Amino acid sequence: MAKREVEEISAGSMADIAFLLLIFFLVTTTVEVDAGIGRTLPLKVDQPVDQEPIDIRERDILEIKANSQDQLLVEKKLTPIEDLEDIVRDYYTANIDTETNIDMPAYTKIDPTRCQTEILKYQTLVAENEENAAAQKELDSWRAKLELCQSLPTQQYSEISKMAIIRLENQAGTSYGLYIQIQNILKKVVNEQRVKYCTEIWDKDYFALDKQNLEDQEIIKKLRILVPERIIEAKIER
Repeated sequence: MAKREVEEISAGSMADIAFLLLIFFLVTTTVEVDAGIGRTLPLKVDQPVDQEPIDIRERDILEIKANSQDQLLVEKKLTPIEDLEDIVRDYYTANIDTETNIDMPAYTKIDPTRCQTEILKYQTLVAENEENAAAQKELDSWRAKLELCQSLPTQQYSEISKMAIIRLENQAGTSYGLYIQIQNILKKVVNEQRVKYCTEIWDKDYFALDKQNLEDQEIIKKLRILVPERIIEAKIER
């Protein structure tokens, strides 16, 4: 009796199915990505040859260092993390009304008259040299300050020193937990001040401001002038 040949199973269609499944999973699968912490870092700007060196005073710099043993040093002094919030708050507010602490940044009164004087000054510089990017930036800045003054009931505000900067340095071995704690404290103090101004001046909830709303966008821009967040991050050696 003749044996019947067993038909072979075609594997061609299996390859097609596997390929389609692979494409399906590639298209539908989402991969979590750490967003990180948003920071606007200062750009390097070459100083004009004819410009005098900028006088940076020690009182304007708040130096915060975290070493590989998770020890916190503020102004070269060993400091518990629990004390950092009060130190940063004092840095922002100590001299806001009157000069009471010579170790903290000074404040200057800004009013429409001062703004208009500076606007005229930088308009002249830009007119003389349209490629003077630094002058154009200052001109835009003073125009924004004038708008802020005109929107305030008192027509003036106190501006922290332009050189006021928080310098944060972390050793390579600093734990992520301590780094986040420091960042949270810095952000909390800035937000506290912005919430205060937002409520007092515009009678609005700062955290409810809509970045897509044009009116709220203007408020956010003015709050950033009132309470600037200037943080420079650096990595120190082990």
